[in-house]
Amino acid sequence: MENEKNFNIFKIIIIVACVVLFIGLFLPYQASTEEYKEYLQENPDAINIEEIDLTNKDAINISTIENFKVYSYAMSNSEGNSWLSGEATINFILIIVLILSTILTLIFTVFNKKVLSIIFSILILGSSLLMNYDIVDRGAIPSSQYTYGISFYLYPIMAIVILVSIIILIVKNKKKNK
Repeated sequence: MENEKNFNIFKIIIIVACVVLFIGLFLPYQASTEEYKEYLQENPDAINIEEIDLTNKDAINISTIENFKVYSYAMSNSEGNSWLSGEATINFILIIVLILSTILTLIFTVFNKKVLSIIFSILILGSSLLMNYDIVDRGAIPSSQYTYGISFYLYPIMAIVILVSIIILIVKNKKKNK
């Protein structure tokens, strides 16, 4: 019975971590610096990016979902700038991989498909690390306007928590079956 509780605890940890990842989509991925934040707050209703209805107020802290909208727009509206279109496409795909992998990790955890949960949690970790690398490599953060938001750190940490929890479940299951 005690062993069964340990399994449930790690399964609950994985489920909670997946929920946190979903919440992280709406938390700041990029946070404006103090000077830029003041500038944005002076004109909160001014349109920052008209095509996606992003106001200065929205641009104070930019979430992954808001970045997704920007990348979605930039993919098809980069006016001959293949670099911008390519960057937007890569990040658009990475965000989709992050979201789908989180959903699939959650589903496979609920149905005790540990190997599949590991595969998709590795995809969560990989996509989040690639997103982080790309945004830093491009100089978008840290910059004079933006720095790291909570989701920048949240995705890789939660992916590692999920991976470790799944590995513990597998090890405990192997010991139980001996």
